[in-house]
Amino acid sequence: MLIGQLSRSACAAAVLFTMVGQTFAADGWKVRFPLSGSLGGEIVANKLTPGLYGSVVATQVEVDKVTGDDGQTLTVQKAGPFSTSPTLVAGAVRTASYSGTAKMDVKQSQTVSNILLGYLTETEYSGGRLNLTVNIPYMSLNRTLALSGATPTLTALAPSLPAPAAATAQASVQGQFSTAYQAQLGAASNAASGTAAGLGDIEITGAWVQAADDMKVVLGATLAIPTGKYNKSDPLSIGYGNFYTLRPGGAVSIKANENLTVAARASLGINSRNVDNGVRSGNFWALDLAAAYRTPVGVVGPHLMKVTQYEDDQGGTFGANRFNATGAGVFFTTLIEPINAGLNFSYMKMFDSRNALSGSFLQLRLTKAF
Repeated sequence: MLIGQLSRSACAAAVLFTMVGQTFAADGWKVRFPLSGSLGGEIVANKLTPGLYGSVVATQVEVDKVTGDDGQTLTVQKAGPFSTSPTLVAGAVRTASYSGTAKMDVKQSQTVSNILLGYLTETEYSGGRLNLTVNIPYMSLNRTLALSGATPTLTALAPSLPAPAAATAQASVQGQFSTAYQAQLGAASNAASGTAAGLGDIEITGAWVQAADDMKVVLGATLAIPTGKYNKSDPLSIGYGNFYTLRPGGAVSIKANENLTVAARASLGINSRNVDNGVRSGNFWALDLAAAYRTPVGVVGPHLMKVTQYEDDQGGTFGANRFNATGAGVFFTTLIEPINAGLNFSYMKMFDSRNALSGSFLQLRLTKAF
C-alpha cells in the first residue's frame, strides 16, 4: 500500500487550538474601558451631596462579530510545517507546508452586574471635593464561535517521489489532511464556545470634583485590578488578564442654557504587561461626548464614544492588533421620587470597529445617596 493511514495528530490541531486560545485569552479584542459610555443624565446635576452613595448597574452586551484591521469579520491567517510522521509514505516520512485562512464568526451574549460604592468628602480641597469609588463587577457570558475556511493546499511532499507516484501520494495525503484540518476547525470552534460566569476585574477610582452653577469639573484616575476569573489557556475567561490598567482622565459639563447641558470626558488607558503570557496590550485613549436636554419627565440626549489604541500590542501573535471602536446611542435619566434615587437608561451601538468585539450595549443604572 503506497500510503498508510495518516494520523490526525500530524495535522494542524495544536496550531488551531493555540490560535483560538490566544485570541480570547491573551487580549480578547477588548480594552478595560466602559464601552457602554460613561456619561448620562447625571451631567446636569451640579449640586454635590457629600457622604456615602451607591449605584447598582445592569448591562446587557450583545456581540455580533469580531473585526479585523479592515473592520470586517476577522480572518486569521496561519502557516506552518506538516509531517506525515509517524506514518510512512512510500517507505519514508514526508513533509510539506501549508498556508491558509479561517473566518471567525462570533455571537456572544453577556450580562454584567456592577455594585459601585462611593464617598464624597464634606471638606473642600482647592475649591473641590474628593471622591473615592469602588466598582465591583460580576459577569456571565454565553458564546458561540465558528471557524470556517477552505483547507489550504499542501506544498509538494519531500523527499519527492517519482511520477506518477508523486501525484497519487500528494492527492491521498491532501485528502486526509483536509479531513483532519476541517475536523480541527470544528474542535477549535467548540473549545472557544460555551458559558462562563464569575467576578470581574475590580476598579478603584479617586477624583477631585468641583461644581459651580454652570459648570462641573472632574479630574482623577481609575486603577483596574486583575481580580477577575482568568486562566491564560481558557478562551472563556471572565477576567481581562493578569495585568493592571491605569486610566487617568478628566471630564467637564457645561450648562449651555436652562434646559441644555453638554459634557465631554477624555481618558488614557495605560496597561502593564500580562505576567501570565507576556503580552502587553498597547495603551489607548478614549473620548465620551454627551448632550442632555431637560424635559418634564426627565433628561434625555445622545452620547458618542470613541476608543483608540495608539500603541501596538507587544508579545502577541497578531501583530499591532490596535483596538479601535466608535459607538453612538441615547440615554434617559429620571428621578424615582419614592426612594429619592436616579435611574439612568442608556443604549450604545458600535457602528465602526477595528480589532474589536463589536455589538450593542443596553444599560440600567440606579444611583442613590445615603
